[in-house]
Amino acid sequence: MADYTDEKAHKHLLREALEYAEFSRRTILTGATALGAGALGGGLIGTASADEIRVAQATGKKVRVGVPLTYGPFNQPWRRGCWQVVKTLLDNGCEPVCVRGEPTKASEQSAERTLLDRNIDVLVLGIYSLESETAYIVEDAHKRGIKTVGFAVSVKDSPAVVEDTWGTATAMGYFIQNMLQRQGTLVQTAEARGFYTPFDMESDMLELMTKFEPRMKMLPFMHGGVSTQDEISDGRQNALAMLQAHPEPGSVDAIVSWWWPFTIGAGQALQQTKRSEIKIFNHYFSDQLLSAMAAKTFPIVFSTDVPWHILGQKTGELAIKLGRGETVPNNVYRVPITAITAEEAGKALAELQEMDKQAIALLKQYGG
Repeated sequence: MADYTDEKAHKHLLREALEYAEFSRRTILTGATALGAGALGGGLIGTASADEIRVAQATGKKVRVGVPLTYGPFNQPWRRGCWQVVKTLLDNGCEPVCVRGEPTKASEQSAERTLLDRNIDVLVLGIYSLESETAYIVEDAHKRGIKTVGFAVSVKDSPAVVEDTWGTATAMGYFIQNMLQRQGTLVQTAEARGFYTPFDMESDMLELMTKFEPRMKMLPFMHGGVSTQDEISDGRQNALAMLQAHPEPGSVDAIVSWWWPFTIGAGQALQQTKRSEIKIFNHYFSDQLLSAMAAKTFPIVFSTDVPWHILGQKTGELAIKLGRGETVPNNVYRVPITAITAEEAGKALAELQEMDKQAIALLKQYGG
């Protein structure tokens, strides 16, 4: 088995995982480009890098953009995204119009419907509801002459900026497989199935990658809660139950957590049961997660993340382009993958804390 304390090896595996995911994504993008305008003109939705988005020049009209603020106490990444949406609008002379809500699909859609009556030019939709679930809101918006843009989700007949979900799962999968030398038993956890679709996609992708490794096994999924609950406590209780069912040393090699509160909960469970042989792989940064990772409070050896500040910035730029009357193709733009090993957590924590400080200061002016 791999030496979990070898920092040089960790960095090599990290570079390898990200390079593979980037290669895979760029290959897909190159292939899509080769199809040419004829294919896209035939009704296909384009997929592109968010780097391609550029802000339009001001036309004198002050664009009003509706932005639902539906993050909760555990949703620090979402808050950073909303911060950059609002900041980008303000930096370009636009007016954010915000409605506060809770991190649920129902609250999100309620906020979006409310914003339709706020004399806006563009509506930002996201981050929980699927395209099929917001189609009626989009249709109403378009009838009123309001443009729409997707924030972390695809939206009917609209451009969107989303995370690279498959690329993230691929990077996570290759790091785990190479670190464990393609042998061992894994268990995954995330929020309840159906609550946040990217978690479902990522866990399904990793399960598929594991299925074809003959010396690897995936235990049944540990279903978590939702963002309105104490997910750290849920994560701890779920991990304790799993560990009780697999008490023998070596029966579980790694916990893969797609949401940081469950990572903290799982770490607490490992401490409580003294199961130091089990390693944790995490998705999504937070202040608490990176603090624990940097201090090595828990055996978190690797973490991916979505650069929500970039996702929010690019969503804001798309909204500006739409509001200023530019023709914007209904592409789904994807942001790059972020990943670190434990040795890089301290630097990432300092950067994140500065972003969170700015996000709180700005969004409190809009009820956030």
